[in-house]
Amino acid sequence: MAKRIMIVDDEKDVRLYLKTLFEKEGYATETACDGDEGYPKAAACKPDLITLDILMPKQSGIRLYSKLKEDPELKDVPVVVLTGLTQYQQFYQQDFPEDELPDAFVEKPIQQEQLLKIVHDLIGTADAQGD
Repeated sequence: MAKRIMIVDDEKDVRLYLKTLFEKEGYATETACDGDEGYPKAAACKPDLITLDILMPKQSGIRLYSKLKEDPELKDVPVVVLTGLTQYQQFYQQDFPEDELPDAFVEKPIQQEQLLKIVHDLIGTADAQGD
């Protein structure tokens, strides 16, 4: 069974781009347009990794991240933050739970090779067992 990646981003084009990129690599995907939609979907599908935008309507990526880390079934899922705000990383890092920063920060526009390397390092290839 293919590893599953949850994509949470309010930009439809970004969701489609990431879905296509990950599915070409053999991963299964789920998508959500904001934190309100993302949390219940993540709880239902138990992804192997989550990509997360920070600035979204309804519920920010930081708030969703905190909620994920409080959930015993989701707290160990690696999270890669995708944002156009990496230059402000030190500023918004203070909003993440203490000692629980995301596993990686990737700047938009996304560099395919960089993102795929991070994903492979965190969860292995799409069909790898026991990685």
